[in-house]
Amino acid sequence: MAIELFPSSFRCDCGQELDFFENTIRDMKKMSKKKRVRLAEEKHTIVFYKGEAIEILCPKLGNCTITYSE
Repeated sequence: MAIELFPSSFRCDCGQELDFFENTIRDMKKMSKKKRVRLAEEKHTIVFYKGEAIEILCPKLGNCTITYSE
């Protein structure tokens, strides 16, 4: 299960941890209120929708739904 680590990191099911600046995540959540937006780091992409991070697109595992926030 992919998780969002407070305040601005994410961990994919494959074990890869994605770290961003807090302002970047805040801006992505704001922009995603009306449409889907994506944020990529290396080969992983985080999809935001309706103000939340909803999934991580992983090159190894495909779509990993973010089910938990820590």
